[in-house]
Parts: sequence; structure tokens; C-alpha cells
Amino acid sequence: MSKQYSTFLLASLMLVGISTGIRAQTWVSQNNPTSGNSDVLSGGKIQFVSATEGWISTSGGRLLHTTDAGNNWSVVTPFPSDTVWSFADPAITMSWVDQTHGWKINGIGTKFGRGYGAVLHMTTDGGATWEKKVMSTTVGDAGLEVQFVDDNTGWALIYNMENATALFQKSTDGGNNWVTITHDTAGIFSFVDANNGWSIMNSASRDSSLWINHTTDGGVHWSTQYTDVSAGGFNAIQFTDLENGWVVGGNGKIFKTTDGGSSWVKITNSGIAQQSESKCLYFLNADTGWIGTNDGVPDQNPDRVVLHTTDGGHSWTTSYRSQNDTSAVFSLYFRDANNGWFTADYGLIEHTTDAGTGIAREGSGVPRLFALEQNYPNPFNPTTTIRFSLPEMAKVRLSIYDALGREVKELVNERLAAGSYTYRWNASGFASGVYFYRIAAQPLTGDKSSFVKVNKLLLLK
Repeated sequence: MSKQYSTFLLASLMLVGISTGIRAQTWVSQNNPTSGNSDVLSGGKIQFVSATEGWISTSGGRLLHTTDAGNNWSVVTPFPSDTVWSFADPAITMSWVDQTHGWKINGIGTKFGRGYGAVLHMTTDGGATWEKKVMSTTVGDAGLEVQFVDDNTGWALIYNMENATALFQKSTDGGNNWVTITHDTAGIFSFVDANNGWSIMNSASRDSSLWINHTTDGGVHWSTQYTDVSAGGFNAIQFTDLENGWVVGGNGKIFKTTDGGSSWVKITNSGIAQQSESKCLYFLNADTGWIGTNDGVPDQNPDRVVLHTTDGGHSWTTSYRSQNDTSAVFSLYFRDANNGWFTADYGLIEHTTDAGTGIAREGSGVPRLFALEQNYPNPFNPTTTIRFSLPEMAKVRLSIYDALGREVKELVNERLAAGSYTYRWNASGFASGVYFYRIAAQPLTGDKSSFVKVNKLLLLK
């Protein structure tokens, strides 16, 4: 490439930002074979038992199963003659401890709101065969949650939709037999081993509207660790180990503990609107996790969003955003820091192989000026890091162009808070050669012009 042509191309990109309409494909929709079927339109809990084999719990007593990372899903109906349904919101009706042992809890009846008991479907051979256990035939009851921590030890929550009461049960033989544990502080739960678990409750029957509880004896006894009387309920809880846990809910609620629940800190820097409703979360460890939420007022067409943190909530990026999309994210699951899936209302299944975003915020300081730095390393093969700075909140678009000025990859297209950011671009699918990366950052406050800059990078394979 001549120096004159290179200079001309840089100037052209600076002025007009040539685009072919190619969008970033960090999340890719997967086919749901039940879409269009009236009893299974909602999403359900998703969980993978290996890098390629996964399951989704749906309504109608069904599950979806994949052995190729979700490229193809098949419908599994353990007991076709059963008339059952299951909750999609909250999406906590399924649990697998390995590739062979799995459980799915259902409500007996035809649809949500008409419970006639609870039944558990379980397998010990990876879904080749199933057994069932009727857990309740009480009118109003429905199976709400099941979780096992090993082949034998698990818990179930049965909720009565007529009188708003819950029945908490425990099994120590893989679900064949259950013992009812009567206690008024056992709600939606998260156990990390046979003894230690936490639960969340929303109720007007006690002096506080919300509380978080803890057990150290497998659910026999519970103690209240945290109470909250502010607007918005608790929707989901997860502990990754004995010390680190998260709770999310309505009105922008995100809480974190690093001491086993002895103290809880409210996260206020997620960037979502105060009225946002978070339905689910998934954390790999104390630092890396995702939250399925929205950004806006729930009944005013908010954006559907997946938040992502790699530093324990000190900073957040938007892994996924669908504008004016009121369908909620119901379940998230990640095998590692890059490979993950989520389900959403109306049967949506999405998959990412790069955590949903290659972007990360550095530190908490605010830069003085807009900047786009030279990528490093350069030349590179196949990954390189691009760093840019924002002195104020801006709508940012960062894209890659080939030597002819054609856009070949959109890396970032979202609102970002003031700060310094890095994007790690993996160019393994691109040929060797000269490329250009262009940033356009439009400040969101005042009548200010966009910051636009283009730099050159070299991929050598």
C-alpha cells in the first residue's frame, strides 16, 4: 500500500466512517425447536454439563437437549402422558450435577396459575431413561425450585399459588425420598455444599419486606443475615463458594457479599436505570459474572441487557443489549470466561464464545481527554489490545476496516461511562494484512461534536 493511498484512506475513514452494515456477532441466536408451540414459548433454566452438552427446562414437562454446544437442540419429554408445566420465571426448575444425574421439578396441571401438586422427573443415565416422584397433590401447589449438590443431596421448593406459602424439602438419596423441613425463612435458595446455603424471601408477613437467610446444617435451621425494606423485590441468588455471593432484584437491586453473608454491599455503579428489573445471574467465581436485567422502566419498553464484570463488580460492561425489548432474560450459564448461553422470554436462546464482549474498563479514574491509542502488540497474531479513553459518558462505536476501507468487524457499539477501556480483538478468522481501527465517540451531554480517530494495525500470520 502506498503512503499516499494510506493517508487518503485514513482521511476518508475519519470523515465518513465507511460502513457495509456488518454487525458484531458476540451473541448469536440459536434455533429453538419449540418456538411457535403455545405451551413452551417462554425461556427456562439453561445448564451445560460439558463443553458441548446442555439442557434447558421448558414448560409442558419438556426439556431441550444439545450435544453440539447448541447448534442443534432436540425436544425431550420424559413422560408424554403427564399433564405438567413448569416455571420459566424464575428459571430454577432444573439441576444437573454431572452428565448423568439430573432433576426437573414441575407443577401438576395444564398451565401457570392452576397448580394441583408437584412432580419431580429425574435421570441417572444422562436422560436416556427417567423416573418420577410425585411430591405433592395439594391444590395450589407447584414445583418452583430444585437443586442438588451431588448425586444424593438436594432440596426442593414447592410454592402454593393460592395461599402464597412455601414447602421446603430435602433429599439425601437422589430424590427418591423427601423430608419436609418446616421453617418460615426458607425461600429461593443457593447451596454450595451439603450444609451451607442461603435463601432470599419477599413477604409482607414479617416486619421486613425482604431478607437474606443462611443455613449451616443443610436447611434444618436458618438465620436472617440481611433485611431490606426498600422498593423492589429480590429475584435471584447465587453463591460461588462459602464467602462470595450475589443477590439481584427489582429497582436496580444488586447486592454482593465477600464474607459469607455477614455483610452485604449494594452495587450502585452498574450503569442500568434505577427502575431496572434483574431476573437472573451467573458467576464463575468471586470476580467474573453476568447479570440478566433490563435498562429502563419495566413497563416502558426498556432495553434487554446482560451486564458483565471481571473484577467483582468494581466495573461493568454491557455484554448484550437489545433495544426496546421487554422480553426478560430468564437464565444464564457460562462454562468458562468466554463460552456462555442465555434464555429469554418467547423461547430465545443466545450463545457467545467471547463472554459477549471483549471490552474491559481499567481502574476507576476519569481521563482528561478523549483518546485512541496505538494497539499492542503491533504487528500481532492473532490477538491485540486496543485502548481508548473517555472523559465523559458517550455513545461509542469501535470498528475494524480492511485496506480497501470496508468495515469487516464492529467491536463496540454502546453507551460507556467515563473511563479508560481496553478491547482485546481476536483476529484468528482474518487474513494477514493491513487493517484500520476507527473510534467514533459521541458525548451524551450538551451539544458537543463526536471524537473520531483512526489508527493502523498489522496482522501477520
